[in-house]
Amino acid sequence: VDGEDNMFFGRNLDWSFSYGEKVLYTPKDYNYQPVFNGEDRNHAVLGIGIVVDDTPLYFDCANDAGLAVAGLNFPGYAEYASDSVNLTVNVAAYEFPLWVARNFTSVDDVAEALKNVTIVAKPINDQYPVAMLHWIISDATRTIVVEYTASGMHVYDDDI
Repeated sequence: VDGEDNMFFGRNLDWSFSYGEKVLYTPKDYNYQPVFNGEDRNHAVLGIGIVVDDTPLYFDCANDAGLAVAGLNFPGYAEYASDSVNLTVNVAAYEFPLWVARNFTSVDDVAEALKNVTIVAKPINDQYPVAMLHWIISDATRTIVVEYTASGMHVYDDDI
């Protein structure tokens, strides 16, 4: 709408088959227990994904503060830590979108927190291997791309 600040966030789901994805909603009072030592600040989350072992696995989502996250394929480049790392916030790769959306209100806050985050290659169960992804994270004023490779965490500003 002319004269209004609006954020539009979208992408295509680039798989040639379905996981049975559907619209998911995680309310503020959902009892989210991060796998490692991450926090849960209880933002409501809405997006597309699947539920595995009573855990919402978001392909993309946004929270009640307008922060949006999408995971995109990054095979051959993504390389997560094989185990948790002391003195960092450890987040399983499968829970990264939910962890971001539940805990932050702005890209600036996410970018600052990621300075001390380890993404761990832990599958949710034996049926679903760890997805090799990178993520785009946006709010109304800023967008970043987050990649975790053999050399660690990388955060890039995306002015487009």
